[in-house]
Amino acid sequence: MRRGFLIAAVAFGVTLAVVVGLRLEERSLAVVVGVVCGIGAGLPVSGTLLYLWWRERQERLQAEQRTVPGVERPAAPPVIILNTGRGGMERLPPARLLGEQGVREFTIVGEEETR
Repeated sequence: MRRGFLIAAVAFGVTLAVVVGLRLEERSLAVVVGVVCGIGAGLPVSGTLLYLWWRERQERLQAEQRTVPGVERPAAPPVIILNTGRGGMERLPPARLLGEQGVREFTIVGEEETR
């Protein structure tokens, strides 16, 4: 049964390819061939991504099965980092306000300098 179905599918595909190849223009046939080749080039990447996703899912399920239900892992102790910076006693310079900026000078390329 499977062998007959496989032979029929291959025969249908070959017949369809011949009919389409004879009726299409050269440019249209080039587009169809490009699309088929693009799909063929994308299949290995898609298969690899699917395999990696499946493997990660299996590892996650195994990790869940290893844990004992109702028992939670102890939380890690809190880590406190004290960063006093600059010895702790020096003050940072005050931030400049937007209105206190100096006058901006521009140099226009190609213009004669007057200085």
